[in-house]
Amino acid sequence: MTARRDAGVVEVLRNQAFLRLWVVQAMSQTAQNMINFSLLILVRQIVETQHLSQANTAISLLVLAFSSPAVLFSAVAGVVVERADKRTVMIASNALRVVGVLGFLVLNPDWPPLLTLAVLYFLTFFLGTVGQFFGPAQAAAIPVIVNPRELMSANALFNLTFTGSQIIGFAALGPIAIKVLGVQNTLIGILVLYVLSTGLALLLPKTPPIPRDEPDETAALRRFIDDAREGVVFVLQSPLLIKAIVYLTMATTTYLMIAALGPEFIVTVLKLPSEDIAYVVAPAGLGVVAGALLVNRVARFIRPVRLVDYGLISAGIWLALFALSEPIGGIFGFGGENVARGIILFAVGCAAMLGISNAFVLVPSQTLLQAGSPQEGLARVYATYFTISNVASFAPVLFAGAFADLFGVLKVIIFIAVLLVIIGVYNLRHTIPGLPDHPATTPATPDPTG
Repeated sequence: MTARRDAGVVEVLRNQAFLRLWVVQAMSQTAQNMINFSLLILVRQIVETQHLSQANTAISLLVLAFSSPAVLFSAVAGVVVERADKRTVMIASNALRVVGVLGFLVLNPDWPPLLTLAVLYFLTFFLGTVGQFFGPAQAAAIPVIVNPRELMSANALFNLTFTGSQIIGFAALGPIAIKVLGVQNTLIGILVLYVLSTGLALLLPKTPPIPRDEPDETAALRRFIDDAREGVVFVLQSPLLIKAIVYLTMATTTYLMIAALGPEFIVTVLKLPSEDIAYVVAPAGLGVVAGALLVNRVARFIRPVRLVDYGLISAGIWLALFALSEPIGGIFGFGGENVARGIILFAVGCAAMLGISNAFVLVPSQTLLQAGSPQEGLARVYATYFTISNVASFAPVLFAGAFADLFGVLKVIIFIAVLLVIIGVYNLRHTIPGLPDHPATTPATPDPTG
């Protein structure tokens, strides 16, 4: 039987329902990344206005306020999303984000410092909590809105937009808007984005939950708790889901580790000012975008369940080369007191290739996660993934610098690179139990192994 051919990106965008969902994602996630940058500046302004000395502690608490909801509420959010219309959840989430941004606009840096920071942390925690419901609702809506042929390209756009919103929101629009307009006007612009996103979400098709029989409130509560547990059970009982979630988490964590170690790397290795971290983060982010555009073509020849292994191995190799930019440059005659332009260009190229490799892990893993999940448990599986990913990513952001201080930045990066290669090679040589090496594929049935 002829193998199913996946739809291209242009074909997926002709799906008007998905196009609206994609624009909602782009506006919401860009606005959220602009908020992340704006809050860092806002905390600094409060610290400077109030002449506080614990600036690093204040920023660390801000990170904790936004990250902790992922650990506390992801599982519950997955159950709620499955019991509600996904469109309704996205509308409510963005509407509540509008309320949160209005709260930031009311903040006055001249208030007593403890009160100002307490309100800011509360609002940040509130926005982080709301985001836990938006993510699973949006992800769970994709396989409902698109057909199986469109799923790979839809996931590619999902990941492209996720990374693109980070680059555009945090590294471009956020800094430029604050420099030109100031924090208050930037927050007003973010407010407008959320209002537009809420309005556009109203035009999405309804995605009602699967009907359930709940005889009474006690049974409903018991079923709610059972559903939360089942999200973890779904994952633990499926080697395919475990692999997808582990790979998604490693790809995300690796990217954040490079962002965390980037300033020290460019100072000690590339001999550039620490604020030039864009030399590392931007090429990696653009690489993910490029990889997301290419992965669908490659997946026609390599099954996604294997493509993620090759992607992880490639990521480890390019990460190691990235760490060894200076000695490799020395071999080719670059160097001297200041690192030559050639070494910087080599590091930039490695960062871009690392981003492309990450895309070849992210996109197929998303497809495996969706295709390997039962339809009635998809939101809970995504909630479990978001919880694991956020918990795993939280430590590198906070402690990567400390590990680099203890062991050196190059040793930490190379250790991560070797670990990625080992995991990729091991999984490449071992078939997941229960999955045939060459499964039959039909047009009507999405095949999780491609």
